[in-house]
Amino acid sequence: ESPSPMHERISEVVRYINKNYMYELSLQSVADKFYVSPYYLSRFFKEVTGFTFVEYLNNVRIKEAKKLLESSSIKVNLIYKKVGFGSVTHFGRVFKSVTGFAPLHYRKRG
Repeated sequence: ESPSPMHERISEVVRYINKNYMYELSLQSVADKFYVSPYYLSRFFKEVTGFTFVEYLNNVRIKEAKKLLESSSIKVNLIYKKVGFGSVTHFGRVFKSVTGFAPLHYRKRG
């Protein structure tokens, strides 16, 4: 059974996010890139992946941030930009909500 065109499209979007998470990505800009409405993308992204667009994007970014925190001495105030967050405050909030730790505590516990 071949995946539906909608599943194919969402798979492409997921690959696109995985490759481009470090850039500014919004639901609108990604929807435009894939020639779908933001509503369509939002609805089917959640249906197919189990995550909202923003949850998925944040999870990818936090996963990369965790790698950098574990394997480098890059400062947190540089890491947030490298993984695509617009502000260090927002990064800290999302990081803590995903991991249960503030970024610096996450690094120190290692």
